[in-house]
Amino acid sequence: MKFLFAFLVMSPFLSIAQLSVEESELMARMTPTSTIPAELVSARSVVVYQNTFTVKELQEAHTFFQQTGIDAVAYFDVGRLLAGHESRKAYSANLLARGIKYLILFQKNEKGYRFIFCPFNGKPDFVENNSLVWQQENASLNELLKTVYRFAVSNLKKTNFLINDLPETNLTVNVFKGRINQNFSLQVKTFKTAIPRFGNAVADAELEAYLKENFPVKYELVDPQADEVALSAKGFRTILRYVHTRGLLAQEILGFDMTQQARSLPSAIVVNNEIQIKTILAEQPVYKFFFKNLEYGDLFLGTKWDADVTWQDALRNHIEALKLNQQIGPGNK
Repeated sequence: MKFLFAFLVMSPFLSIAQLSVEESELMARMTPTSTIPAELVSARSVVVYQNTFTVKELQEAHTFFQQTGIDAVAYFDVGRLLAGHESRKAYSANLLARGIKYLILFQKNEKGYRFIFCPFNGKPDFVENNSLVWQQENASLNELLKTVYRFAVSNLKKTNFLINDLPETNLTVNVFKGRINQNFSLQVKTFKTAIPRFGNAVADAELEAYLKENFPVKYELVDPQADEVALSAKGFRTILRYVHTRGLLAQEILGFDMTQQARSLPSAIVVNNEIQIKTILAEQPVYKFFFKNLEYGDLFLGTKWDADVTWQDALRNHIEALKLNQQIGPGNK
């Protein structure tokens, strides 16, 4: 659960877009270079794009990539790729199995567009610390694409010729292997639960203080990268996880019914031991906590959608709802 919360990491890149904390953390591990990647037109890449891009813009970029020799075999929404521990693990495994060499970050705001070409490290954090990356940006997408084309033609030998005509934006990656349940697990009340730290001293201290005061069950704080098989062998039955992305996308990732969509999502919060409803815009990034069974991978989301804008509020919503549902009091531990 390594994450950034109260601050944005300083980055050598210009602030061209409103980045999520996950995207900012990813970019903070990059070091810009003036050298175009050596295998860009001979290896496989994936494009990681922000959800503000139109189909037309993605198509324009892919057409130039095809002409350049950049084999962008898939296009993934960055909010989906970096949504949480399970998403990172599933997508990195998918990229590794497909022999992906490069990630291409595709960003924009009202001032222009940017590409960042970076080597994929084959792991759930996607990029090594101080990874050398090549970036280009321009107010015009067409001019930006022409620049990338000229650099590639001038410096690299193209060997990618069989490239799809259209960008593959609808590829499905199964994030969860177990069943998804919209209720609470009884195991949280009766067996020891693993609670991953965030990997940030301030957030970890706040997490520890909250749990000590408000979570009267058997639990233990564990390393953010703790292996789930090893945790299960130590007697843990469940682990606390979360997703952090746009509300509507979070619901999709977690298997909610998406046939009816609205501009706002009702979220259940607990006030004075009673459930009340808080409305949050569907495109607002939110945190949604849940418990995962370590043996079978089953998810327990709770009986109601209880996501919130901050991790503190989202955690409080979920823990308080769990306590009400299972009648967990101070003496349970």
